[in-house]
Amino acid sequence: MKIHLKDFPEDIYVKLDKNYRENLFKRLNKFKLKYLNQKLGVSKTTIIKWGKRAEYISIGNLKKILNLLRESFKILENKIISYGTKRSKYFIKNPKLPISDSPELREIIIHIMCDGCYSKENGYAAYYNFPKETKEEFVKELKECFGEVDLVVNKDHVHFPTAIPFVLGEYFKVDFHSKKCRIPKEFFKGDRKKLSAIIRASIIDEGTVDGSNVRIDSCNKEFLEDLKKVCEQVNYKCGKIWESNGPIFRFNILAETLKQLKKDMKELPILKKQQLIDITEKNQRRNWKYKLPGEVKKQILNILLKKPKRGIELILKLELPKTTIQNHLKWLKNREIIDYKEGNKRTYFIKNKEKANQFIKNPSQFIKSKKINNYGLSQLKVLEILSKNSRRYSEIEKNFGFCKSATFKLISSLKNKGFIQKNKESKWSITKKGRKILSLDKTKARYILYANAKLV
Repeated sequence: MKIHLKDFPEDIYVKLDKNYRENLFKRLNKFKLKYLNQKLGVSKTTIIKWGKRAEYISIGNLKKILNLLRESFKILENKIISYGTKRSKYFIKNPKLPISDSPELREIIIHIMCDGCYSKENGYAAYYNFPKETKEEFVKELKECFGEVDLVVNKDHVHFPTAIPFVLGEYFKVDFHSKKCRIPKEFFKGDRKKLSAIIRASIIDEGTVDGSNVRIDSCNKEFLEDLKKVCEQVNYKCGKIWESNGPIFRFNILAETLKQLKKDMKELPILKKQQLIDITEKNQRRNWKYKLPGEVKKQILNILLKKPKRGIELILKLELPKTTIQNHLKWLKNREIIDYKEGNKRTYFIKNKEKANQFIKNPSQFIKSKKINNYGLSQLKVLEILSKNSRRYSEIEKNFGFCKSATFKLISSLKNKGFIQKNKESKWSITKKGRKILSLDKTKARYILYANAKLV
């Protein structure tokens, strides 16, 4: 896929190489000015200016001129030294023509759709994103794809030539308005690098590391459906699209896919977002699922006793999912052990030092759940009973005095971990893996059962 000069809209204006321009208009001298005026639809004065000075000429008029001379338009591609639109003050100099398909080109298009602003009528095109590194990457991609691009980098956005979205929009037949944009149909083809670049750009602009998943938001449901389709082409597992307040539509790229996602795409320019993805992917490889009751809260308090921290700092320090840390912070704040200073960067601090130290010393004073002292005991007792003889579901329920839902949850957990199985008589029996648990120290066995840790 290449976008040649012949594919450009006719009201793109180009400046020609001096020698070629002088030679071109010299050959036009065989026609009378009045004839050229009629054929080109411009004044005689304008035609004279074109020949004498380095003026911008529309592609539409150049096509008419070359048609008069019976020459191919293809030759022009190597004779262009600059191009742009009439109302914009920004141009592309020493352009790279033709414009080639690449991961960078696809990212540029997605960036303009997600966080861009474009109006050909007002001569305005900008990409809004606050992090310096994100703007620097966008500028680099523009230059790699188009040539020497006139632009201005501001604190929160980059101004660039309107010719870029104008040419791309006309060629791919897409609208860049956030509520109307769609992924170009040509972008559903290509190798993994090109396809994953589309997802990468959307994560930079509209992505959030939400718990153990990467969530992408948009006010445009059809655009999200396109993104999800691209994800499916590279076998990224995704959740369903759902509607939130706004209305905002969302879908998750699931945690089990993050290893492949990281392999496919280069690192994100937003460091903290990349770090959160790294942590989420790392948590998929850890050999446990849960920490012991109160453990994370103790870690948070130990950190805050030394120095107040922002939420993101605690996440990076503890290397746990964002939602996990947020839930623990909320719990500690509700009990007035910690508090936070509101602002652009919410900072958490110890509100009651005495309570904090008491919690660290003995969490059971604050956590009234039986989990704090009895974690893993119920599962261990079931294994001990089944190690003697097999039992039916009803017998296990009766033996423990649990309600049906609690028994179901307990049995399901042990079954999913491979510690018990159902035999031909529809009785539950212990497996070799289950017996190995019973051979361990009781404290270690309880931890493995509760934390869903790997048995090694």
